[in-house]
Amino acid sequence: MSRNTHRGDGSPLSRPISPVLTAARDEAYQARHGYVGVEHLLIALTMNQAGAAARLLTEYDVTYTRARDAVWLVVGSGRGDGPRWDSATLLATLGIDLEEIRRQVDARFGPDAIERLYTSEAGWNLRPRGPLCGPQLTPQLKRVLDKTLGRCWDSGPPQLHERLLLGALDAESTGLGWVLGELGVSMPLLRAAVATELRIAS
Repeated sequence: MSRNTHRGDGSPLSRPISPVLTAARDEAYQARHGYVGVEHLLIALTMNQAGAAARLLTEYDVTYTRARDAVWLVVGSGRGDGPRWDSATLLATLGIDLEEIRRQVDARFGPDAIERLYTSEAGWNLRPRGPLCGPQLTPQLKRVLDKTLGRCWDSGPPQLHERLLLGALDAESTGLGWVLGELGVSMPLLRAAVATELRIAS
């Protein structure tokens, strides 16, 4: 099932940030993690669409598969930045099956009806986003996006992916620290390499 990309406050994201955040959100959704964090952004930045950021990560042997496996290990062991239990798991303890509710809504109103509601003009006023709309962004990831993009989330600076990676490394993300530790990567050395890349490109 497709997942539309939103800001943490429910408003839609436009390009160029949308593809990388969509990839991060998809990784969290496929792993059934209860949040989208800096850890998932790292996975997204290993993909080919991330350009120089992906190349830099590859030089440190941070590939898509290794990053994904490390994130799954860290989040699965409760060391990630977000809540250990997602909304679906918590509601299931009360006998509420979110997936069944979603299937019923889709059957009655069409595929992705909930996402369409939350991306509509009326949906912008719905706070907070409901549990049916997928995992929320962690405060650390929101800070990375705000620092990189400022208040204009619809446009991005030059070397967007490298700036996102630098922001992730500066985000004081415990989860990302554990992930890089599992990968045997020094965060200070990787940060220095990204900063050098940005200076050369500017």
